[in-house]
Amino acid sequence: MSKELKYTNTNIQEKALLASVDSHLIVAISDAVGRIIYQNENFTKILSVPRNSTIGQANHLLNALIQSKTVFWEIWKAILAGETWRGILFHKTENGKSHWLDTTIEPVKNEEGQVIKYITVSSDITNYYCNNTSKNSIQCQEKRLIENFTDDVLYINKYGKIINTSKSAINNSYNSIIGLYLYDFVNPVNHDYIKNQVEKVFTKGKVCKYQSMGLSEKGNQVFFISKLKPVFNLDNEIIYATIKSKKHKNSDKATSQLKAVETKYRNIFQSINVGILVVANSVGNIIEWNKGAELAFGYSSTEIIGKPLTVLISKNQVDTGVKELLKAKDKLDNDTYGDNIEMLGLRKNGEEFPVEFAMSNWQNGKEKFYCAFMLDISKRKKLEEKLKKTTKDLELFLYRSAHDLKAPLTSAEGLLHLLKEEKLNSRTTLLVNMLDETLEKGRLLLDDLAFASIISEKRRDITMIDFDEKINKALVALNGIKNFNNIKFEVAINQLTDFYFNQELIDSIVQNLIHNTICFAKPETNNIIPTTCIQINVSDTHAFITVSDNGLGIHEDHIDKVFDLYFKASTVYTEGTGLGLYIVKRIAEDFNGSVRVTSKLNEGTTFEVQLPNLKEGNVNND
Repeated sequence: MSKELKYTNTNIQEKALLASVDSHLIVAISDAVGRIIYQNENFTKILSVPRNSTIGQANHLLNALIQSKTVFWEIWKAILAGETWRGILFHKTENGKSHWLDTTIEPVKNEEGQVIKYITVSSDITNYYCNNTSKNSIQCQEKRLIENFTDDVLYINKYGKIINTSKSAINNSYNSIIGLYLYDFVNPVNHDYIKNQVEKVFTKGKVCKYQSMGLSEKGNQVFFISKLKPVFNLDNEIIYATIKSKKHKNSDKATSQLKAVETKYRNIFQSINVGILVVANSVGNIIEWNKGAELAFGYSSTEIIGKPLTVLISKNQVDTGVKELLKAKDKLDNDTYGDNIEMLGLRKNGEEFPVEFAMSNWQNGKEKFYCAFMLDISKRKKLEEKLKKTTKDLELFLYRSAHDLKAPLTSAEGLLHLLKEEKLNSRTTLLVNMLDETLEKGRLLLDDLAFASIISEKRRDITMIDFDEKINKALVALNGIKNFNNIKFEVAINQLTDFYFNQELIDSIVQNLIHNTICFAKPETNNIIPTTCIQINVSDTHAFITVSDNGLGIHEDHIDKVFDLYFKASTVYTEGTGLGLYIVKRIAEDFNGSVRVTSKLNEGTTFEVQLPNLKEGNVNND
């Protein structure tokens, strides 16, 4: 019992000792390749970073910025050899505060003698070091850099490494500058932006400028402008680049001017209340919000700034909305024009409303921003719904009217058949046959009207299409038409994949297009054989139907009218109702396809129809 108690007391003492070390010292543990696997709170305070944000990253204290590269190599030589290193490290935070750290780096080895981790323990000796070292070489060196860096020309390679300097003003610190990197002397938040400028100089051979903020000797912010210029050899190859930096002579004036411009454009931005303007950063958080957006969504600027864009999207559309936003973002990032996006917005009070918006982007430093210009399309959507309902009502009226009118026509046809059985003189027989033809045309017209009225309903019945069967069926159905037997038909079908569409609609397209070529065929002569060419190519996404002839052609004044309702290019050569090509276009457009015609008078006509493959995954329910 006493042994167990003694062990427990010892364990408590060890924990207390570790807690004391943890509270007084700066501790970090790295794996064998130098990535941090643990750091205490003091370590994160020195680096000025959030807790655990550096886990898995390199130990930034070992970068040895703005100090002799000899120290840098001493550290890594000891680490690579698995030896202990002790010395003074210098670290400067992003806000310009300097720290000197008495540091020990101790390797931890396994039973085979292999290093498995490193423990870095530092003590902040800044106060002692600054007060008791009259000639601190690092401090003096940094002061000289502040005083002379902007007067000097530096030479860098494509990696941003300083390979030479042009003046003797900092020759005393030459060894500490040569071999370091340009990025060691600028705020880390600007690294990516400056790297892009350096890369542009070496890859495109262009002169570039960048702006940065630094600190003066008194601790005030100073505005710098740096110019990067490529240097070429005799073979026109870039061998290095020069950097010349200078302080802005009137940075206070420039700052006030920038603030005035910013205020001006912010006021303009806020005053726009016709449209909805929302600006977000690269992670999708809202940073700007105009009056129009406030009126539309019901949030004030203070309520919405900093919130993610998803709070403005209907909960039922969040997943699809985010996908559309990311797709638009990717297009903009790749300098591709993005399409307008429609989705349901969500007001503060929970009300949903339709919005349409377009996005644009711009870059400021390394940060990208995205602006969405939105329009409330509630009224337009209501009008569209009303138009759809009106269209459906008209289609229903047309269908019922055509259906009801067929009844008296059918009765009249029956009476004509009875009349034909009677003994009639030649004149009466002629009149009966003329009446029969008239009734037949009327019946065809009503059939076409009824069919045109129900095209949109046919999307509910989608099955697999066999184009060989469809062409044969169309030719059989058209066999009785005048001039059919004089036409030479050439058919080429390339269908290596399944195609899905409505059977009746495909029949209508094929029959109407072939019927049109028969009606407008030229008479057969020694030099001309009337020919209709039918070509069909099927892919996973579309079917392409091409029907061409060497017939009469279409006059250029009529080419834009051939798809109009009841339009007939000629009353001499056709027995049609004037609805065939109108129906073809209606079918194609109702299913998000297309149709076009090209023709030359007395040479022939070509119709090209593109239809979507409505197999699973491609069906459009609009």
